[in-house]
Amino acid sequence: MSYLAAFVIVFVAGPLLMLALTRKAGSKNGFALVAALALALMATALLWQEVPGFLALGMIWLAWVVTVALCVRAAMRWAQTRKQLALTKSVGAMATALPWMGLAVADWMAG
Repeated sequence: MSYLAAFVIVFVAGPLLMLALTRKAGSKNGFALVAALALALMATALLWQEVPGFLALGMIWLAWVVTVALCVRAAMRWAQTRKQLALTKSVGAMATALPWMGLAVADWMAG
């Protein structure tokens, strides 16, 4: 995969997916659905023996994005103003790229 494709996936698709999952303040059913999606992605990535490493890493990252969306949906319940809601969503969108920053630093330190 090229660096441009990886950049677009991590820094564009991830935040857009998180924002799509947090478009509405969720109901309990929506919250449970997003939680089940995160759990299913993690379980599939960790328990499916034949999955290639790159695909497993992608599933774990998607589970992270969905988990961030779950946390943002929970925080949206406490947001009282539009400014607080916008700040909550923007911090969530930035948080979707955090694991890749850690991988880049680890790769850089390993030489």
